[in-house]
Amino acid sequence: MKRVALLAVGSFNPPTIAHLRMLEVARCHLESKDTQVVEGIMSPVADSYNNKSTLIKANHRLEMVRAATKSSEWIRADGWECTRATWTRTLDVLAHHREQVQAKFGSDVGLMLVVGGDVVDSFTRILPDGSNLWKSADIIKIITEFGLLVLSRDQSHPMATIEKMSEIPKNLAEKIEMIVDDVCPVSVVSSTRLRAAISAKKSIKYATPDEVIDYIRINDLYRSS
Repeated sequence: MKRVALLAVGSFNPPTIAHLRMLEVARCHLESKDTQVVEGIMSPVADSYNNKSTLIKANHRLEMVRAATKSSEWIRADGWECTRATWTRTLDVLAHHREQVQAKFGSDVGLMLVVGGDVVDSFTRILPDGSNLWKSADIIKIITEFGLLVLSRDQSHPMATIEKMSEIPKNLAEKIEMIVDDVCPVSVVSSTRLRAAISAKKSIKYATPDEVIDYIRINDLYRSS
């Protein structure tokens, strides 16, 4: 039986039930194909990822992911990426975690990246300095050397985005595994919506684990000044 670990990267600002469901649906999909998932990893980005005022400090985001995964038997938070001084490209994050996973579970264990369809849509995004958010060579390596699982999200068009990228060989699209949450589709739940709700003093209960809500309350996060 093939064995893999799953990696989810993002701001997790804050983590939501959608992030957790994405990993759970990915695990169920793989296990239905006779693949054992040994571990799920949630890795928040570093503070230097962007200069948006809405991105709270990494120490808070990491603690919220720890709170969100506290009751999980297989998903954990990891602080390697978010404690680095500079932003780390996803391919390098994958390489780091593959080394860690294989040291922990054995050299036969692979690592796959799990993302929402909106992340794939960002493959063509250009940064303010004119550089690409995603390097085409990195995308190719992620697909061929690791594996890419994409959860369908409302208003995202991941496969159309891939097909429009001339640098990506057409046959690679077949290697991307599209997954759908037909049990509890929560793709409309987003960190942006939760931040707005908190700022407006609205309830976010059941949109994120209670442990995350408690952490936000205790640390007075996302409140309007």
